[in-house]
Amino acid sequence: MEATQPEDSGYTVDFDPVEGALLVVGTGELDLAAAPRLATVLSSATAGAEPCVVLDLTAVDFIDSTALGAIMHASTEAEATGKKMFVVALDGPVRRLLEITNLTGRFRVYPSRDEALAAASA
Repeated sequence: MEATQPEDSGYTVDFDPVEGALLVVGTGELDLAAAPRLATVLSSATAGAEPCVVLDLTAVDFIDSTALGAIMHASTEAEATGKKMFVVALDGPVRRLLEITNLTGRFRVYPSRDEALAAASA
């Protein structure tokens, strides 16, 4: 996986092409500091050759409105280019945030990376 942010930043946003998708993995707190990196990686993912984007948020502790906006924008970009976006989120605060903001209506949310990757390659 590719990572370029400093180790002490409190978050990581990595990406890795996998069969049939580009896997984007976030960890830590996705907040104002993380949003530019998240937006850049997701924008590259939606513009790439892979037909699907899988965003794994299982190791994310917190998402603020700026990072949520980046996810929403990526979802719109994916839809506009005919790509599918899948999100991995465990039951808990991150998944609840996706539900109360109605983002679960924009993309499918899976409880595990394996399930999301299986759906992406189907």
